[in-house]
Amino acid sequence: MEPTPGVQDSDKTADWSRFLKSKYKKEMGEISREYPHRRSLVLDYREIEKYGKTGIALADELLVNPGKVIEDILDAIKNGDLIRTREQKPPRFLNVRFTNLPKKKLIRDIRSDDINTFVSVEGILRKSTEVRPRIVEAVFRCPAGHFTHKMQKYGKFIDPDGCATDGCTFKKLDLIPARSRFIDSQKLRVQESPEGLRGGEQPQTMDIDVTDDLCGTISPGDRVIINGILRSMQRVIKGEKSTVFDIFIECNSIEVAEKEFEEVQIDEKDEDEIIRLSKDPRIYDMITHSIAPTIYGGGDVKQAIAFQLFGGMSKDMPDGSRLRGDIHVLLIGDPGIAKSQLLRYVVKLSPRAIYTSGQSSTAAGLTATAVKDEFGEGRWTLEAGALVLADMGVAAVDEMDKMEKGDRSALHEAMEQQSISVAKAGITATLKSRCALLGAA
Repeated sequence: MEPTPGVQDSDKTADWSRFLKSKYKKEMGEISREYPHRRSLVLDYREIEKYGKTGIALADELLVNPGKVIEDILDAIKNGDLIRTREQKPPRFLNVRFTNLPKKKLIRDIRSDDINTFVSVEGILRKSTEVRPRIVEAVFRCPAGHFTHKMQKYGKFIDPDGCATDGCTFKKLDLIPARSRFIDSQKLRVQESPEGLRGGEQPQTMDIDVTDDLCGTISPGDRVIINGILRSMQRVIKGEKSTVFDIFIECNSIEVAEKEFEEVQIDEKDEDEIIRLSKDPRIYDMITHSIAPTIYGGGDVKQAIAFQLFGGMSKDMPDGSRLRGDIHVLLIGDPGIAKSQLLRYVVKLSPRAIYTSGQSSTAAGLTATAVKDEFGEGRWTLEAGALVLADMGVAAVDEMDKMEKGDRSALHEAMEQQSISVAKAGITATLKSRCALLGAA
């Protein structure tokens, strides 16, 4: 991909060097003191943009040619001697990370043109594998004692063709793990947020490759912004290479997006209207009647749902315990009185909601579980259920009377403690489920 016009290759390293000295001198000094425990330099995209015309050109190039930009920054740090460890040496390994990108892309809108560019996607973490070491620089030794280094990329392990030493003809080499370099690695699967979907749309997912100090920083159910480089990998079906490629994001940085209902944008006109309505003595009746207005009657039920949607205030006690502010509501009645319709209306009305039917749901599907599947490449992975995905929103569960008793009892911890504990196959985790449950039976 062609670099952005206006930025000459010979000047890029110097431009980055000047920018880092101007804006990130303190951060680089902290890395110098704390290396190797701290080995990531985090740059704010908006700070780059603000750095005059040069900054705009560098920021634009980051989006279309991120690999080259990261190389330029590392060269600038090395050539300018900007970071030195306590041993007065340049750091052997350093991560350059970028946050606060202005434009987020929907997972469903990612196309082939985006491959090898820098993208930012927002969603809910659906699955995560365990953190495991991955070899990135393999060292081999031949029978004559010569060492050969081979860099490894994501995917299949690559053996060298033979000994790299001049004059050595040995082809069979032994891997020496003690001399090889490993980094932590983890695989994540992010799902589109339900509030961003139109009616009837199924949320799409994207696999994320996470390495080094980003591993283990988030848990299933967390709402995250993933910034990284979109990569492609060729499918192999029954040993044959396919013309179709899979895509994944090589993660550069992770931002936790806990915005609750603040994601609903209101302008000054809306704000004035809300203040005007709040002074109306009939406001309770107006809110009640605005819920599923096509369904006749049921004023008490609609009022209870209105209170649930507004909720209360959670309280953190001095002893560390937490009192939930969410209200749980169970609708019980004869068939045909629009219980399911009310649930579906609430899902459409709430900025963040998940709908599921108890008749086809299990405890694992509603809460969380550890599963062994192709995603984890045969390893156990942690998968979030409906109540975890509805964190900070509403979980609507229809046909609760059709659920098995054991599956129903699995909801107790999620409803009262607003957390879900998982201990299976060596995975021990506690996930957040801070949601209001609206059930129907």
